[in-house]
Amino acid sequence: MELAHHFKASQTRFVIAEPELLGPLGAALKEAKIPETNLRIFNTQPDQKVATGMRSWTDLLAAGEEDWVRFDDLKMSSETTAARLFSSGTTGLPKAVSITHRNLIAQHHLVFEIHPRPHQVSRIVAIPIFHAAAAPSTHFSALKAGHRIYMMRRFDLPLFLSTTQEYQITDLAVVPPIVIAILMTPISHKQPWLKSIRAASVGAAPLDKDAQAKFRALMGDGAPCTQVWGMTETCCIATMFPYPEQDDTGSVGRLIPNLEAKLVDDAGNNISAFGIRGELCVRGPTVTPGYFNNPQANAESFDRDGWFHTGDIAYCDEATKKWYIVDRKKELIKVRGFQVAPPELEAVLLAHPQIIDAAVIGLRGVLPDSELPRAYVVRRPGSGDGLTEKEVQQYMGERLAKYKALTGGVKFVSAIPKNASGKILKRVLREESQKEIEASMRPKL
Repeated sequence: MELAHHFKASQTRFVIAEPELLGPLGAALKEAKIPETNLRIFNTQPDQKVATGMRSWTDLLAAGEEDWVRFDDLKMSSETTAARLFSSGTTGLPKAVSITHRNLIAQHHLVFEIHPRPHQVSRIVAIPIFHAAAAPSTHFSALKAGHRIYMMRRFDLPLFLSTTQEYQITDLAVVPPIVIAILMTPISHKQPWLKSIRAASVGAAPLDKDAQAKFRALMGDGAPCTQVWGMTETCCIATMFPYPEQDDTGSVGRLIPNLEAKLVDDAGNNISAFGIRGELCVRGPTVTPGYFNNPQANAESFDRDGWFHTGDIAYCDEATKKWYIVDRKKELIKVRGFQVAPPELEAVLLAHPQIIDAAVIGLRGVLPDSELPRAYVVRRPGSGDGLTEKEVQQYMGERLAKYKALTGGVKFVSAIPKNASGKILKRVLREESQKEIEASMRPKL
């Protein structure tokens, strides 16, 4: 159970949870050896009841209060853990990432205070607040800068749109699945739901340039809609466009102040130069000091000079100094000596009018020393029901080089597995495909 893994990996001792979560929570508490006496029920709504034998979070208020600890000492703020947030888990089990008070302070200052908004910021948060994509702005910036925050229990499209309009939300931070859901829903275009938006950022996964432009058209006049890049390990945003700069090139922006970057090749050699693709490594005040209680992961991810190796393949344009993320190092598909980037194939698939979602992985074990690109495709309901593999193969063949053909096939699925922040869980698809390959190779009796 993933929840139990989170508890154990972070050495959680106390849990505060809403009554609705008690079902799956019980088994996780037991597996992680957290006694029920360390559980508090977060009953904030009139209809939320505390079951017999359970204790409400309000019991904690009876313990009195103390002054806040001040983290204005650099050494103290750098060495004191504020949170253990979890990595995306796209390639393996999520790892507990230590986030210090200095990480959070630097993230807010370098993202928001260096380029202040000329307006009172109000946000609607529709992504899980336990994820690094939301945690700094909800847990820290709201208090530090007085941002108004409206939190949704779960993403509900009509409620998201109506709340944005009713409370005149000014700033959005969303993930591609939310953007696509808004663009695909007819009601989104019937009222000016998003006209109060004065700035929007999209992160966690790449967004097609056309979708980005269409989404920006729904926002306030002249409001920028740009892409950002970051990781749990960088305490959220690492590259961005300063407000109010606009971009429609697919770039994720420029490095935030005080963050250093270098590019390395497969052997770890520094190949930093404009226009050269390599693994992006970063170092600076927003970068985690390491994974909690995980020396192997730390040894694999940090080099001797303290650079964090992100696993993302990137390049920087010389003329504009804009950064572009082109792939994940571990996800590059090796086809007969060529390297195929899944995002390139996914972008072409998503441009098909009858496809609403797609993911591409490499099938291993079918051919020696080579992989076969396979696509997982979600058809558009109704008009796309009749879409066939042959049609998809022909469509791709007309647009891409031969070695990028989907020789591993096309599988139609009802949904692409994703984590809470919208990143595709490629490991799930690889595990499924591996089982399929192994089953096909078993001798038939």
